[in-house]
Amino acid sequence: MITPDDLLLEKYFKNSLTHEEHAQFEIRKKDSKFVEQLIIEQQLHDTFHKAGWSFANNVDKAVITEYQELFNDEDIINLKATLKNIDHSSEPIKARYDFRWKHLIYAAAASVVIIISVSQFNGTNSTPDHVYATYLDKNQLTYSIVRDGDSQSALDEATALFIDEKYNEAMPIIENSIITSQENLPAFYLLKGISLMEMGSYDDAIIAYDQLISSDFLDAEKGYWYKGLLYLKKGDEKKALMIFNKIRKEHLYNAGKATEIIELLN
Repeated sequence: MITPDDLLLEKYFKNSLTHEEHAQFEIRKKDSKFVEQLIIEQQLHDTFHKAGWSFANNVDKAVITEYQELFNDEDIINLKATLKNIDHSSEPIKARYDFRWKHLIYAAAASVVIIISVSQFNGTNSTPDHVYATYLDKNQLTYSIVRDGDSQSALDEATALFIDEKYNEAMPIIENSIITSQENLPAFYLLKGISLMEMGSYDDAIIAYDQLISSDFLDAEKGYWYKGLLYLKKGDEKKALMIFNKIRKEHLYNAGKATEIIELLN
């Protein structure tokens, strides 16, 4: 069943919200469950728009041909025909807008995007900047955020802006929350660090990560992962490898991915 929130999110990603709907969208962003749904939809949206940007100019022609053949496979064609013939005419929006079907289709296509992206690392496209773009998963961070206490609404608002890459708008909320509340501090430190990193303020981002690392929070070790990615973005491969080796040896957060990066860069 399609809910009003589904319709609101659909229009949001199509940039077709009316003034009234935009006001309603801002109200709904104060609800944590709505924000969680927004995060999921943003990840699906980013999978196609950003993955295409990252790899379109670097995909080997043979790989393209291989996956074109995959999508032209008879079973895949039959599946597409079956989906197309499903009738939801009684619903206000056709099946192609049904989030349940969209999740299924996006997941299948995303798998192909991931396979194509991984195949590129077998070539020469494993520069620090490319590795950074591949392994920075901002949605992974937002999925793991635990909202608690009075700062929950502030965290939801900052997270929504962060997802929209409106880092300058998110920063005042993040900074104020760090100063005025002791709740959700690990999440705010990470949102701050990544926002600064994406804006190119590397020194300030390092300070945010170091503050998290030196804390006694359970998520403190996540600071190492994002600090390693920061050095990749800066092009400092030596410092990045030092951090990823530490993550691997001490089995810290994302140790498996750190090992992958070490192998790619060596």
